Amino acid sequence: MVNIIVQLSKYVMILLIIMYTFLCFSIFGYQDPDRKRYLLRRQNILMFLMHAIAFAVMYLQTNDIKMLAFYLMQVVLFGATIILYTLLYPKVSRLVVNNMCMLLAIGFIILTRLDFDKAMKQCEIAVAAIGITLLVPFIIHKLKFFHKLTWVYAGVGLALLSVVAVLGARSYGAKLSFSFGGISIQPSEFIKILFVFFVASMFYESTEFAQVVKTTIVAALHVVILVLSK
Repeated sequence: MVNIIVQLSKYVMILLIIMYTFLCFSIFGYQDPDRKRYLLRRQNILMFLMHAIAFAVMYLQTNDIKMLAFYLMQVVLFGATIILYTLLYPKVSRLVVNNMCMLLAIGFIILTRLDFDKAMKQCEIAVAAIGITLLVPFIIHKLKFFHKLTWVYAGVGLALLSVVAVLGARSYGAKLSFSFGGISIQPSEFIKILFVFFVASMFYESTEFAQVVKTTIVAALHVVILVLSK
Protein backbone atom coordinates (compact mmCIF):
# COMPACT_ATOMS: atom_id res chain seq x y z
CA MET A 1 0.00 0.00 0.00
CA VAL A 2 2.83 2.38 0.88
CA ASN A 3 4.49 1.71 -2.49
CA ILE A 4 1.27 2.64 -4.29
CA ILE A 5 1.00 5.89 -2.31
CA VAL A 6 4.65 6.70 -3.05
CA GLN A 7 4.19 6.17 -6.78
CA LEU A 8 0.97 8.20 -6.91
CA SER A 9 2.52 11.02 -4.89
CA LYS A 10 5.21 11.51 -7.56
CA TYR A 11 2.62 12.29 -10.21
CA VAL A 12 0.57 14.47 -7.86
CA MET A 13 3.67 16.51 -6.94
CA ILE A 14 4.62 16.94 -10.60
CA LEU A 15 1.10 18.21 -11.29
CA LEU A 16 1.28 20.63 -8.36
CA ILE A 17 4.63 22.01 -9.53
CA ILE A 18 3.26 22.49 -13.06
CA MET A 19 0.24 24.36 -11.66
CA TYR A 20 2.51 26.48 -9.46
CA THR A 21 4.75 27.35 -12.43
CA PHE A 22 1.75 28.23 -14.57
CA LEU A 23 0.60 30.69 -11.90
CA CYS A 24 4.07 32.30 -11.92
CA PHE A 25 3.50 33.36 -15.51
CA SER A 26 -0.26 33.95 -15.45
CA ILE A 27 0.06 36.52 -12.64
CA PHE A 28 1.66 38.94 -15.13
CA GLY A 29 -1.50 38.86 -17.21
CA TYR A 30 -3.56 40.62 -14.53
CA GLN A 31 -3.44 44.23 -13.37
CA ASP A 32 -6.07 43.92 -10.65
CA PRO A 33 -4.25 43.77 -7.25
CA ASP A 34 -7.02 41.66 -5.69
CA ARG A 35 -6.77 39.10 -8.50
CA LYS A 36 -3.00 38.97 -8.11
CA ARG A 37 -3.28 38.43 -4.36
CA TYR A 38 -5.74 35.60 -5.02
CA LEU A 39 -3.32 33.89 -7.41
CA LEU A 40 -0.41 34.37 -5.00
CA ARG A 41 -2.42 32.74 -2.21
CA ARG A 42 -3.19 29.83 -4.54
CA GLN A 43 0.56 29.49 -5.09
CA ASN A 44 1.07 29.24 -1.35
CA ILE A 45 -1.59 26.54 -1.10
CA LEU A 46 0.04 24.53 -3.90
CA MET A 47 3.48 24.86 -2.29
CA PHE A 48 2.31 23.79 1.17
CA LEU A 49 0.33 20.91 -0.34
CA MET A 50 3.32 19.60 -2.29
CA HIS A 51 5.52 20.01 0.78
CA ALA A 52 3.02 18.14 2.97
CA ILE A 53 2.67 15.25 0.51
CA ALA A 54 6.45 14.83 0.25
CA PHE A 55 6.96 14.69 4.01
CA ALA A 56 3.93 12.44 4.51
CA VAL A 57 5.47 9.96 2.09
CA MET A 58 8.86 10.14 3.81
CA TYR A 59 7.16 9.58 7.17
CA LEU A 60 5.31 6.53 5.82
CA GLN A 61 8.60 5.12 4.57
CA THR A 62 10.55 5.75 7.78
CA ASN A 63 7.93 5.84 10.58
CA ASP A 64 10.23 8.40 12.20
CA ILE A 65 8.38 10.99 14.30
CA LYS A 66 11.32 13.37 13.79
CA MET A 67 10.21 13.66 10.18
CA LEU A 68 6.89 15.19 11.24
CA ALA A 69 8.58 17.55 13.71
CA PHE A 70 10.97 18.70 10.99
CA TYR A 71 8.06 19.20 8.61
CA LEU A 72 6.20 21.41 11.12
CA MET A 73 9.36 23.42 11.71
CA GLN A 74 9.56 24.17 7.99
CA VAL A 75 5.86 25.10 7.79
CA VAL A 76 6.42 27.65 10.55
CA LEU A 77 9.52 28.96 8.75
CA PHE A 78 7.72 29.40 5.41
CA GLY A 79 4.62 30.91 7.00
CA ALA A 80 6.66 33.34 9.09
CA THR A 81 8.77 34.33 6.06
CA ILE A 82 5.73 35.15 3.93
CA ILE A 83 3.97 37.05 6.72
CA LEU A 84 7.04 39.02 7.87
CA TYR A 85 8.03 40.09 4.37
CA THR A 86 4.47 41.21 3.67
CA LEU A 87 4.22 43.17 6.92
CA LEU A 88 7.71 44.71 6.95
CA TYR A 89 7.92 45.47 3.24
CA PRO A 90 4.42 46.07 1.81
CA LYS A 91 5.86 46.75 -1.65
CA VAL A 92 7.83 43.49 -1.74
CA SER A 93 7.32 41.23 -4.75
CA ARG A 94 5.22 38.43 -3.29
CA LEU A 95 6.03 36.34 -6.34
CA VAL A 96 9.75 36.46 -5.48
CA VAL A 97 9.02 35.58 -1.84
CA ASN A 98 6.78 32.70 -2.91
CA ASN A 99 9.41 31.37 -5.30
CA MET A 100 12.10 31.63 -2.63
CA CYS A 101 9.97 29.54 -0.25
CA MET A 102 9.09 27.08 -3.01
CA LEU A 103 12.75 26.52 -3.89
CA LEU A 104 13.61 26.13 -0.22
CA ALA A 105 10.81 23.58 0.17
CA ILE A 106 12.06 21.54 -2.79
CA GLY A 107 15.61 21.72 -1.44
CA PHE A 108 14.52 20.52 1.99
CA ILE A 109 12.55 17.64 0.47
CA ILE A 110 15.51 16.45 -1.60
CA LEU A 111 18.06 16.85 1.20
CA THR A 112 15.83 15.24 3.85
CA ARG A 113 15.42 12.18 1.64
CA LEU A 114 19.21 11.94 1.24
CA ASP A 115 20.44 12.86 4.72
CA PHE A 116 18.14 13.97 7.56
CA ASP A 117 20.95 15.44 9.70
CA LYS A 118 22.28 17.55 6.85
CA ALA A 119 18.75 18.75 6.11
CA MET A 120 18.39 19.87 9.73
CA LYS A 121 21.67 21.75 9.53
CA GLN A 122 20.58 23.36 6.25
CA CYS A 123 17.30 24.43 7.85
CA GLU A 124 19.20 26.17 10.65
CA ILE A 125 21.29 27.99 8.04
CA ALA A 126 18.11 28.96 6.15
CA VAL A 127 16.55 30.41 9.31
CA ALA A 128 19.64 32.55 9.93
CA ALA A 129 19.84 33.58 6.26
CA ILE A 130 16.18 34.61 6.09
CA GLY A 131 16.62 36.61 9.28
CA ILE A 132 19.53 38.46 7.65
CA THR A 133 17.63 39.06 4.40
CA LEU A 134 14.80 40.62 6.37
CA LEU A 135 17.29 43.16 7.76
CA VAL A 136 19.27 43.87 4.58
CA PRO A 137 16.68 46.12 2.81
CA PHE A 138 16.25 48.16 6.02
CA ILE A 139 20.02 48.55 6.44
CA ILE A 140 20.55 49.53 2.80
CA HIS A 141 17.73 52.09 3.05
CA LYS A 142 19.29 53.64 6.14
CA LEU A 143 22.92 53.54 5.07
CA LYS A 144 23.38 55.49 1.85
CA PHE A 145 27.08 54.80 1.19
CA PHE A 146 26.74 51.27 -0.22
CA HIS A 147 26.46 52.50 -3.80
CA LYS A 148 29.86 54.18 -3.42
CA LEU A 149 31.65 50.84 -2.83
CA THR A 150 31.40 49.81 -6.49
CA TRP A 151 34.98 48.72 -7.02
CA VAL A 152 35.27 47.28 -3.53
CA TYR A 153 32.56 44.76 -4.46
CA ALA A 154 34.36 43.89 -7.69
CA GLY A 155 37.78 43.66 -6.02
CA VAL A 156 36.66 41.46 -3.14
CA GLY A 157 34.69 39.18 -5.46
CA LEU A 158 37.60 38.71 -7.87
CA ALA A 159 40.03 38.23 -4.98
CA LEU A 160 37.89 35.48 -3.43
CA LEU A 161 37.53 33.74 -6.80
CA SER A 162 41.31 33.94 -7.27
CA VAL A 163 41.96 32.43 -3.85
CA VAL A 164 39.67 29.52 -4.68
CA ALA A 165 41.38 29.09 -8.08
CA VAL A 166 44.85 28.96 -6.48
CA LEU A 167 44.26 27.37 -3.07
CA GLY A 168 40.89 25.68 -3.53
CA ALA A 169 40.41 22.02 -2.71
CA ARG A 170 39.20 19.82 -5.57
CA SER A 171 35.82 18.12 -5.20
CA TYR A 172 34.83 15.83 -8.07
CA GLY A 173 37.21 17.73 -10.34
CA ALA A 174 35.97 21.21 -9.43
CA LYS A 175 37.50 23.82 -7.14
CA LEU A 176 34.71 25.16 -4.96
CA SER A 177 36.16 25.93 -1.54
CA PHE A 178 39.30 26.54 0.50
CA SER A 179 40.21 25.90 4.12
CA PHE A 180 41.16 28.56 6.62
CA GLY A 181 41.96 27.70 10.23
CA GLY A 182 40.52 24.22 9.78
CA ILE A 183 37.23 25.61 8.48
CA SER A 184 36.10 24.91 4.93
CA ILE A 185 34.84 28.07 3.19
CA GLN A 186 32.83 28.10 -0.05
CA PRO A 187 32.62 31.77 -1.07
CA SER A 188 30.61 31.37 -4.29
CA GLU A 189 27.27 32.42 -2.77
CA PHE A 190 28.86 35.47 -1.14
CA ILE A 191 30.51 36.40 -4.45
CA LYS A 192 27.14 36.28 -6.23
CA ILE A 193 25.77 38.86 -3.80
CA LEU A 194 28.84 41.06 -4.21
CA PHE A 195 28.48 40.88 -7.97
CA VAL A 196 24.82 41.97 -7.79
CA PHE A 197 25.88 44.89 -5.59
CA PHE A 198 28.63 45.77 -8.07
CA VAL A 199 26.28 45.81 -11.07
CA ALA A 200 23.65 47.78 -9.15
CA SER A 201 26.26 50.35 -8.08
CA MET A 202 27.64 50.68 -11.60
CA PHE A 203 24.22 51.31 -13.12
CA TYR A 204 23.29 53.63 -10.25
CA GLU A 205 26.14 55.88 -11.41
CA SER A 206 25.27 55.66 -15.11
CA THR A 207 23.69 53.45 -17.76
CA GLU A 208 25.68 54.90 -20.64
CA PHE A 209 27.45 52.59 -23.10
CA ALA A 210 30.90 53.11 -21.55
CA GLN A 211 29.58 52.10 -18.13
CA VAL A 212 27.96 49.00 -19.59
CA VAL A 213 31.29 48.05 -21.23
CA LYS A 214 33.16 48.42 -17.90
CA THR A 215 30.56 46.28 -16.15
CA THR A 216 30.78 43.63 -18.88
CA ILE A 217 34.59 43.50 -18.61
CA VAL A 218 34.42 42.88 -14.86
CA ALA A 219 31.74 40.24 -15.40
CA ALA A 220 33.97 38.58 -18.01
CA LEU A 221 36.88 38.52 -15.53
CA HIS A 222 34.65 36.65 -13.05
CA VAL A 223 33.78 34.11 -15.73
CA VAL A 224 37.41 33.67 -16.85
CA ILE A 225 38.56 32.91 -13.31
CA LEU A 226 35.67 30.46 -12.87
CA VAL A 227 36.62 28.68 -16.10
CA LEU A 228 40.30 28.49 -15.14
CA SER A 229 39.42 27.07 -11.72
CA LYS A 230 36.88 24.66 -13.23
